[in-house]
Amino acid sequence: MSIHSHVFTPFLLLLVLLLSGTNAVTGHAFPIKKATVHDFHMAFKQNILTSRHLVEFYLGEIHKLNPILHGVIEVNPDAILQVDNAD
Repeated sequence: MSIHSHVFTPFLLLLVLLLSGTNAVTGHAFPIKKATVHDFHMAFKQNILTSRHLVEFYLGEIHKLNPILHGVIEVNPDAILQVDNAD
């Protein structure tokens, strides 16, 4: 197995875990883990979901899963600030 496989496999597993499941954002009714692209589009359009909520959710998932999977090397420390400027 090449070094790329050793790096890529945990990343794929992290991605699968992040995109599967049934949990919703804490305090919000929108089920991020089960949402389709269309669901995201409609939730943003109807102000059910904000970019900040989405980023906070995935930062939480990375924080929770990365100690096990070691798939994320670095997270943008300005992610929340940048997403607040985008919303």
